[in-house]
Amino acid sequence: MSCNNKSLAHRNGRIYDLLLFIIAILIVSVAFILRPHQVEIKRTSQCGEASWYALTSQTASGEMMDPAKLTAAHLTLPMGTRVLVTNLSNGKSLTVRINDRGPYAQNRLIDLSKAAASELGFIQSGVTHVRISVANEFKKYLNGHNCKK
Repeated sequence: MSCNNKSLAHRNGRIYDLLLFIIAILIVSVAFILRPHQVEIKRTSQCGEASWYALTSQTASGEMMDPAKLTAAHLTLPMGTRVLVTNLSNGKSLTVRINDRGPYAQNRLIDLSKAAASELGFIQSGVTHVRISVANEFKKYLNGHNCKK
């Protein structure tokens, strides 16, 4: 084999290796993009009655209550906690942010903003039975309101 043929074979081998590398990167990238990006989070839940409110006053967190935002009041969860709320009557779910304290009505679990109640489909009834779920790290803030299995 002449020197030119060795050089050509070496260059072709490098091009082939580069093409294989690019194809591998593309396959991994496509697989990553098409794969669901949900991380499994261990959750803990409470079940009980939810109501909604649409005040325009200052919340316990210091911000103004905005009935158009997806927020809620809970007696014990830290301000800013993200809570998955599921309306057990119709299966609708959404995530709200705790920014207020309450509810103070007996046996009530959570008070939701008007926007959250609307998305969960219970504006007309005013109250509904819900399950709230939070990451396990917030379990220590939940007492009672156990969900029936």
